Amino acid sequence: MRKARQDAGLSRRALAARAGVPTSTVSRIEVGSTDPTLTMLSRLIAASGRHLSVTMDSVTPGGGLSIESLTEAFSPDTGVRRVNWARLRGFLDRLVAEPHLTAEAIETPPHRTGDPAFDALLAGIAEKLADDTGIPRPRWTRSVPASPTPWEAPGMPSRVRRARAQAPAQLAARNIWLAEHDLWRDAA
Repeated sequence: MRKARQDAGLSRRALAARAGVPTSTVSRIEVGSTDPTLTMLSRLIAASGRHLSVTMDSVTPGGGLSIESLTEAFSPDTGVRRVNWARLRGFLDRLVAEPHLTAEAIETPPHRTGDPAFDALLAGIAEKLADDTGIPRPRWTRSVPASPTPWEAPGMPSRVRRARAQAPAQLAARNIWLAEHDLWRDAA
């Protein structure tokens, strides 16, 4: 989105005005503190004079659905933790829709990323998925320690407090304070 905006010679404020959204929305998306919906992203790209096209690789039942693949959703190349939240949520959405795939999807341990908080997040996710589907927790999660520092949702103190109160027990036990609804969307 940033490239489309810059190529069009627009400031964040100008793009926001064209799209009819607050400038803060454009800013949060560009710095990665929020993930836009496809509708919002398409709207912003269109306001820059471009068209958004989304394609999807074919998906086979169970194929490629592994918590191990989520290490690719983490980008350690900067001093700022960058997570592909859309990929992570897509993984969780699929398992909510097809819970019979959960045991196979969480059995292989992910490679350590070098970020103790992200590694703890993946272990907490695997434990929650197992608990939610009534299967034993994967053994590999026992070797993943809690994050040495809290991982909290960004935002105003009220949002941080809300996320802490709504964090799943499996994540909270690992010092990950992200609200359940920010990761697991309502299956309905």
